[in-house]
Amino acid sequence: MKLKFPLATFAGVMTWALVFVITLYIQQLLIPPQPWRLVSALFMLYGVAFITLTLDAGPVRLQNHAGKWLLLLQLVSAFGLMLLLPSKYFDYLAILTIIWVSLLPSVMSNRRAVLLAILVVVLWFSLIAKLEQRQMWISALLYGSFHLFAVMVQSATQAEQNAKEALADKHQQLLATQQLLQAASRQSERTRIARNLHDVVGHHLTALTIQLQVAGHLTDGDAKVQVDKCHQLAKLLLSDVREAVSTMRQHADLSLLDALQQLVALVPEQLKVKLDIASQIMLHDLNQAQHLLCIVQEAISNSLKHATATELRIRAVLEQQQLQLTISDNGKLAAHWQPGNGITGMQERMAECGGSMTLNTTGQSMQLALSLPYLANSDA
Repeated sequence: MKLKFPLATFAGVMTWALVFVITLYIQQLLIPPQPWRLVSALFMLYGVAFITLTLDAGPVRLQNHAGKWLLLLQLVSAFGLMLLLPSKYFDYLAILTIIWVSLLPSVMSNRRAVLLAILVVVLWFSLIAKLEQRQMWISALLYGSFHLFAVMVQSATQAEQNAKEALADKHQQLLATQQLLQAASRQSERTRIARNLHDVVGHHLTALTIQLQVAGHLTDGDAKVQVDKCHQLAKLLLSDVREAVSTMRQHADLSLLDALQQLVALVPEQLKVKLDIASQIMLHDLNQAQHLLCIVQEAISNSLKHATATELRIRAVLEQQQLQLTISDNGKLAAHWQPGNGITGMQERMAECGGSMTLNTTGQSMQLALSLPYLANSDA
């Protein structure tokens, strides 16, 4: 699985590595020697936890249960280093808690993140003041301001990322709506032309056929032969017009496969979408088509955000005048994941289409089963 290494993670890792190297260097200069093996182990534990939590599409997410335990382990490692090393030489270790609090806006509200950051600073420098028997309020104020700054900057970054994702979702909705509007425009124009051909040209050809049939009974000889030929040509032309009308009405509908192919074209590379849909499945009702596209789009968003899936499969079949659509991924939902507004909106859309939706999370992967009436084309 391809793992992305964000710039913020790179900056945090570089800061952690610099603090690690400086600490090892100072340890070599101190007498008596410090427990460098234990110090190195705690530093490595801190670094591995930070990298694991901040990698995009990594094995552990901050929002799930395991991620929160790993976040706590990272903080414990930082406090362990502070208690293990004399603060008069290693007072800069508070940088580790600055890195730590920058992760808080991803798992809690800004208010709680600020309060927890203040609590960590107070606890950190209170322990140092008690161990060293000296006042630490100036250092606490300075480092505390850096902690709050880290929380605010990360909070702004998180809000920007959420806004970017929301904008991407709206952009996909706009593209889907644009596609439906284009299909509706084509359908309306083809239906108008087909109706005119059927009602005007077809009517006149029918009248002409009847008149030629009457003329064939009133004539004889060479004239009758010519009239009968004209009669046959008129009948053939009427048949061609009816076939053209049927063809235009047929192609006025929207193919489900074409609609979904255009929808998934802008899906991020980290999620591979596989379509198993017969090309003859047509969406004859544009309102139903819009609901289906919005449901599929929401399912894609859920797989990316909540399940960290790398593959999504969409299968559609027709069974007894019912359109059966199955959407499944290979992701892994959080242990305490609960359906939210997105799932509720999908169920409401299915209800408006006269269908139903079943959600299955067996094996912690998401699977949606949609069933709705297949509306046949109503050719006149």
